[in-house]
Amino acid sequence: MRIQRYLNSAALIAVFAGACTPMTKNAGVDGAATERTTMVVENNNWSDMTVYILRDGVRTRMGAVPSMGRSTFVLSSALVGGTGEIRVQADPLGSSNKWTSQPILIVPGNQVRFRLENNVALSSYSVY
Repeated sequence: MRIQRYLNSAALIAVFAGACTPMTKNAGVDGAATERTTMVVENNNWSDMTVYILRDGVRTRMGAVPSMGRSTFVLSSALVGGTGEIRVQADPLGSSNKWTSQPILIVPGNQVRFRLENNVALSSYSVY
C-alpha cells in the first residue's frame, strides 16, 4: 500500500513537471529550443543605422547596423507573441530621415530580412 502511494505520487509529479515545460516545435537533445525568430538587417546606406521594433506603441532598440554591413537580431518572445504584428524603424545616425515599415505579421520561427537602401524610402523587407 505504501509503495503504491509513492508510485502514484511519482507519476503525478512527472505529469505536472511535463505540463510546466515550454512547448517548442523543435527541441534539441538537451531540451533547449532551437526555433527562434530572427531579423537580419542589411544596411546599404552610407549612414550607420539604429534599428528599433515598434509594437503596441512601445519602441524597443534592437541595435546598430554599420554602413554597408549586416546584423542579425534575435526577437524575444515578448516582441513576437500575441498578435505578432510589429513595425521596424531604421534611424540613420546624424540624420532625421527615419524609415518605418508597414505593419508586419510574424510568428515564432520566422526570419525577417530588411534591406535598407541609401534612399531609406526605397527600403524593403521580406518574411520567411
